[in-house]
Amino acid sequence: MNNKIGFILIKPQLGENIGASARALKNFGFKNLLITSPRDGWPNIKAKATSVGAIDILNKTKVLE
Repeated sequence: MNNKIGFILIKPQLGENIGASARALKNFGFKNLLITSPRDGWPNIKAKATSVGAIDILNKTKVLE
């Protein structure tokens, strides 16, 4: 699926929430994730652990501080 739809997480508090969001995006065929001001910083090891197969989405995630 080739789409231009993106998702924005504004001030996510936990890395686990970012990882779960990436996994949900991948399950539905989306690829674009933007994060603004993550509380626990970026990159986040807990996000990668929670992403379960969506590490490619996390690797290209853009972060705005």
